[in-house]
This record gives sequence, structure tokens and C-alpha cells, in this order.
Amino acid sequence: MTVILWAFTLFHVVVGLASLGLALRLLTPLERSHWRSPLALLVAEFLCWIYPIAAFVGVKSAWAAYATGHHHAIPMLLAPIGWLVLMGLLFAIVDFAEDGILGNARNS
Repeated sequence: MTVILWAFTLFHVVVGLASLGLALRLLTPLERSHWRSPLALLVAEFLCWIYPIAAFVGVKSAWAAYATGHHHAIPMLLAPIGWLVLMGLLFAIVDFAEDGILGNARNS
């Protein structure tokens, strides 16, 4: 169980740092000018700013639950990944609703 906790902890640290880097990049005027859909940009920003918080809370709660002997540490570690999946689906729905084409929210 400890190996699984460490693996997910490291995963969340890496993905959380990448998410923060992308969130900071989304604040720059150059990056914002590439986005065709303001709503898709909002969803992307929401995903990038909230994921590190969700990952920190999930990892902290999972380690605390493991330390006290509770058996629900794994769902706590999987909750931030559920956030990524949920926001990815929301982004795809918003992107498709804007123009009927998936993957067209941002210019190259």
C-alpha cells in the first residue's frame, strides 16, 4: 500500500506542477490571443488552477487515512484524477458546442 501511495503522490506532484506551469502560461497575453473560445479558455484555466489544490488535498487526506488505518486512501488518491477526467469531458463538450468540431478551441 505504501508503494501505491508513493506512486500516486509522485504522479500528483508532477502533474500538479505541470498544471501550475500551464496555468501561469495561460495568463500571458500571447497565449490568451491564441484561444478562439473564451469559454474553453475559462474551462482550461479552471482545470489548471483547481487540479493542484485537489491533488494536494487528496494526497494529504490519503496519507492521513493510511496513517490511521482507514481503508479508503485509494479513492482519495483517485479523486483528483476524476477531476481531470470530468474537466476534460466538460472542455470537449464546450469545444464541440462552440463550433461542432473537437479540438478547434485554440489556434496553433
